Amino acid sequence: MKVIFLEDVPGTADAGEVKDVKNGFARNFLLPRELAAPATADNLQRIRAIEKAANERRLKYSEEWKTVAKALEGRHITVEARVGPTGRLFGAITGRQIASELSKQIGRDLDHRMVLLSQAIHEPGDQNVTIRLYRNVQAHVKVSVVPEGFVRDQAAKAAADETAPPQAAENAAEPEQPAQA
Repeated sequence: MKVIFLEDVPGTADAGEVKDVKNGFARNFLLPRELAAPATADNLQRIRAIEKAANERRLKYSEEWKTVAKALEGRHITVEARVGPTGRLFGAITGRQIASELSKQIGRDLDHRMVLLSQAIHEPGDQNVTIRLYRNVQAHVKVSVVPEGFVRDQAAKAAADETAPPQAAENAAEPEQPAQA
């Protein structure tokens, strides 16, 4: 069936394109969701208007996602995970966990499919991860995978260091003992 795409359908076509698609795909998916319309003579005359509206919408989305990319660029997130005795994680860190953590930090929902991981993270350490927000809009973040409890231990240690008197001050306050002959 020949259809005109009214909206961008990733992996299939952009708005304003005329394509032949399978009948079932058109009847069951594209037409009910108003993503496409049959390629009739009337609809073919509307192509220019459809393309113009789609280009404006793409530009708007691109600008919105560029501001999000600026907020994300260079961010550093820490993800805690259980680690076994061999140093490998029990399970893995996936794009879903990374997207969830980033969403908390920036206050905007990110889909887990935006996180580009070639494979899940299975070992503690730092990883550079690319976030694909929109067509040509990407951000790069650093993900640190640490053993469970590591962040709490570091915070407790830092708090203890602040409350404890410095060792150098204690040593300097003690009077020196006279040397015995």
